[in-house]
Amino acid sequence: MSMSELEMIQEAVKTSGLNGFTGNFKPLGGGELNNTYVLELSDEKVILRIAKYADQDSLYREAKALELIDLVHQVPRLIFFDRNEKINNRSWIIEGFIGGLSVDRLNLPQFSDLGELLAKIHQSSKQEDELHVWPKFLEACQSFGNEKYLINHPDGVLQQLIEHARKTLFPAFQEQTSTITQSLIHGDTTPSNLLVEGSSVRLIDWELSSYSDPMAEFSTIYYEDIDYNNGKWRLKIKPEEKRKLFEGYESAGGRIDEARIRFWIIFDKLGAAIFLYWRIHNSGREADAKQLEQYRVDYKNIVNSLEHELLA
Repeated sequence: MSMSELEMIQEAVKTSGLNGFTGNFKPLGGGELNNTYVLELSDEKVILRIAKYADQDSLYREAKALELIDLVHQVPRLIFFDRNEKINNRSWIIEGFIGGLSVDRLNLPQFSDLGELLAKIHQSSKQEDELHVWPKFLEACQSFGNEKYLINHPDGVLQQLIEHARKTLFPAFQEQTSTITQSLIHGDTTPSNLLVEGSSVRLIDWELSSYSDPMAEFSTIYYEDIDYNNGKWRLKIKPEEKRKLFEGYESAGGRIDEARIRFWIIFDKLGAAIFLYWRIHNSGREADAKQLEQYRVDYKNIVNSLEHELLA
């Protein structure tokens, strides 16, 4: 028997040992993977995120990332996470509340501040592990099909794109960049995961965080030629916006390599196309007619973009 929202929240409060819960809470929606709530305590607000799916373990990655970052006004602090504790057979996490407004598009000072924030995050934790691009791609797409499925993808054009990436694009990049120091990256720096207050930018929802080439972060912010999901997941960036983003990043000690960013944008688009095909045809997850139509539009636009970049 499934639990009500209130029952799940009460269970989280009890298990985590939170004090001063007033009984007041507000749903914030969730998106693809989680349901999110603001809980009012007697002296503060906190965020509760509960996974939508029983086999979902992405909040573990979020907790591990938040443990490593000390940017309390721009990144949520970790309050409680236990991989063994489940609510309604689902993972959950409690984090500090980060104030700010959600906007469709950052202004130029906010792009600059986002660049500074990302540079600080990328410097917070690093690994010297060798970067293996094809295995990393398989890991990113593992929920949408295994290696055999991807290599023989049922969509003929997408199959050609995957094969070109596997045999040509990825090996060339691998040869040039295998010694890059990998940094902790957020991995989903989309407008929907940003909050702003004045010129200051805050970054939430860390469940896709990982260690990677720090230039891969920028491919989760923008594409050069198209919007993805009307800009909510990737926006078509303007030259002055990109300039401010890069200036902010470099002002905080980061180093920009646009050739690597261009590679990761193609990597990201290819993963997005595989996700969208799975979401439309194979996921079994609910989606209303408007959502499905947007997925189909995005799929067509991304595949067309990849054809132009890789097969033309």
